[in-house]
Amino acid sequence: MIAVIADDLTGAAELGGIGVRYGLRTEIRTTAGADTHADLLVIAGDSRSKNEMGAVEEMRTITRRLRSLQPEWVYKKTDSVLRGHVVAELEAHMQELDRRLALLVPANPSLGRTIRDGHYYMNGQPVHLTAFATDPEFPVTSSNVQDMLHTRERPVFIRKAADELPVRGIIVGEVHDKDNLQLWASRLPEEALAAGGAEFFSALLEQRLGRKPSAAPQTFKPGIPMLFVSGSTFDSSRALIRDQFDRGGPVCYMGPDWAAAVTGTLRREGKAIMAIDAAHRGHTAHQLRALVAETVGAVVRSSMPAELIIEGGATAYAILEKQGWHRLIPEQELAPGTIRMRVTQTPGLFITVKPGSYRWPESIRY
Repeated sequence: MIAVIADDLTGAAELGGIGVRYGLRTEIRTTAGADTHADLLVIAGDSRSKNEMGAVEEMRTITRRLRSLQPEWVYKKTDSVLRGHVVAELEAHMQELDRRLALLVPANPSLGRTIRDGHYYMNGQPVHLTAFATDPEFPVTSSNVQDMLHTRERPVFIRKAADELPVRGIIVGEVHDKDNLQLWASRLPEEALAAGGAEFFSALLEQRLGRKPSAAPQTFKPGIPMLFVSGSTFDSSRALIRDQFDRGGPVCYMGPDWAAAVTGTLRREGKAIMAIDAAHRGHTAHQLRALVAETVGAVVRSSMPAELIIEGGATAYAILEKQGWHRLIPEQELAPGTIRMRVTQTPGLFITVKPGSYRWPESIRY
């Protein structure tokens, strides 16, 4: 069994989708410890929504429980743009797994996310000049990878190639194209903990399984009623929803009797979009997620949707925790990062999630 520990739900789902792509029996859980028959077990944490102490404690607990399952190898999924408590969590995993070395390759070059000369770029632009600069919890204020990781006093090394690696500490591998990913995957030291983004994990699977992924197209045939929930803070996502609202679409912005408004729209239209407008940005991110999760719970109790489509990992995690949905089976990778999953505790319900920074595929539109 291959095990993945992710710091948020959309990252977990993204790697679950890669498992489906490679033909692996894949399971996603929000708790670790129970036995499994999966080829790929992905544990979704919520550490990006915690302070550093809480994040480290969560990751230590997950790692200890995971060790009892004796996985063949473990991969740590981090945010591709290095938001969160990346170094502190890696150090915790390394201690629990008795590893002195970790190789972190976060970049996803197919999405324009690259690292060169110690700096992070989005489609050639320094990352701190993009929408990531306005992230409400982890704003990116510099493209310097050391700054992004807050590592000035920690043993983190940035390397262009795997020719000469230290024997201990955390190595960040620079990547500017797919060939770099394959090279890092082929030269991963046996004693190192592998960590990073989705594309590095895919490169490792290709190396270790010795086969190419399936390229079969995925047709999305959603069930009705269909509930969209947007937890994204990206302006592009908000603009898409505002456009739907202005054209008379089934958008229900947060307000009085929000659950009743959403339920009524679902019953009339067979579809509803839950969103938060700029007027509520004064709330903390935690407060907004809790309110969204509570409202979705009320809607589910009165009018269970067949499809629940959620944008934003922390929002998705809050909803799952509120409902007690702890085990998901990935069914379709609609696009990289957009994964449709079956909820084992609620037959007939499917949940599709994607990171807020990713675009929706053509098969899904608000």
